[in-house]
Order: sequence, then structure tokens, then C-alpha cells
Amino acid sequence: MKSLYNKLLIVSFCIAFLTSFSCFSQSKRQTKPKRDSKIESADIFTNITYKLYNKVYVHDSLTHVGVEIPGDLETKLIERAQIDVDSLWQVLPDVIDDIANSNTSILKKGRATLNLNKCKKALKYCGLYVKKLTVGTKEEDK
Repeated sequence: MKSLYNKLLIVSFCIAFLTSFSCFSQSKRQTKPKRDSKIESADIFTNITYKLYNKVYVHDSLTHVGVEIPGDLETKLIERAQIDVDSLWQVLPDVIDDIANSNTSILKKGRATLNLNKCKKALKYCGLYVKKLTVGTKEEDK
């Protein structure tokens, strides 16, 4: 009886864990890091990342609610997002070089690393959302 209870408990935890990942839309917006790292290129990268993230999050929230976004507004949003992505690619080599080779304190480098880890989460969300828009989901294909 006790082993059956344990098996049911494990199965229910697995189901709860897996179904939480099946819901894609974020219910809570990620916040931009509160403090800058004082490494200029890392701070610029963080600002551009969260500017892009906010655009994607607003678009996701509106489509999730079912609001129809006008085509001209959507094309402007896509154009500005492309500009932001291009800016990120231009700043990225400087960020890596400044963090690795600068003479700043270890605390500033640590803060920059923490900020970049938050940026990584925001960019991952943006990438998954764009993939969902372009490729679609299995439910839409059926």
C-alpha cells in the first residue's frame, strides 16, 4: 500500500513538473538588473537586451490575450527589434573583451556577469517566442 502511494506521488510530481513547462507564455515579466556594473559595454548590452525583451513581452502578452495587432505597427516592431539585435551583435565583442581584459575590480566584473546572466534569460525567452511565431506549435499544426 505504501509503495503504491509513493509511486502515485512520484507520478503526480512528474506530471505537475512537465505540465508547467508546456505553458509557454510568461506570466511574470523579468526585471532589468537594478544596478549597473560600471563596465560601459556590459551596461549598454543589458539596456539593449531589456529594450528588446520588453517589445517581445508586450507582443506576446497582446497575442496571448487575443488582441489583433495592426500590420503596420507589427512591421515597425519587427524593424526596431532587428535594429536592437544588430546593436547587440555590435556590442557583444566589446563586452567579452571588457570583462575579460579590463583593469576594473572583481566586484564590477561579477556584477557584469550577473547582469549578463539575466540578459541570457531574457534573450532565451525572446528566441523561444520568435521560434514559436515562425515555426508554430504542434497544436497549431493539427
